Amino acid sequence: MSLVSDHETTQNPPSIQPIPADRVWEMLKAVDVAMLITRGADGLRGRPMSTIPTPEKGVIYVLTERDSRAARDVGADGSVFLSYQGRGDHVALSGQASVSPEMGLVKDLWNPGAQAFWPNGPEAHDVVALVIDPGHADVWDGNGLLRGIASIVKGAVTGKSPDLGTRGAADL
Repeated sequence: MSLVSDHETTQNPPSIQPIPADRVWEMLKAVDVAMLITRGADGLRGRPMSTIPTPEKGVIYVLTERDSRAARDVGADGSVFLSYQGRGDHVALSGQASVSPEMGLVKDLWNPGAQAFWPNGPEAHDVVALVIDPGHADVWDGNGLLRGIASIVKGAVTGKSPDLGTRGAADL
């Protein structure tokens, strides 16, 4: 049973709506971990990564080690894809990334989560920042988990497509 389809004639989701960039940034900030997909010599590779969306600079940061597979892939091909999923919200974002070894930037981005992964600090682990310039975002701005479930049940009872939120897109 498929609840969601992107086929043009399917009632749900409705047509793609423009989503304000500010709303997309809010959605990105509400979800800590995204699936980061990079392209390496052996094809596409994904891994969950904590992201640091920074709307005032228009970029998303990811801390990683200089010799990590993510950093090596981005160094070879900066095309990236980030997939975020919150409570009813989904953002699929494509962008261009680069590796910044700037220790000042890494220290500015340092947070308790980073400290948990690298307890001896950024210098001891050769931490770098991936700097992602987001391009296009495909968005499902959902109604939240409980409202979504209620809408699905109502749709099943009434025979009407459930209202699962707004399907949209934005260029960041």
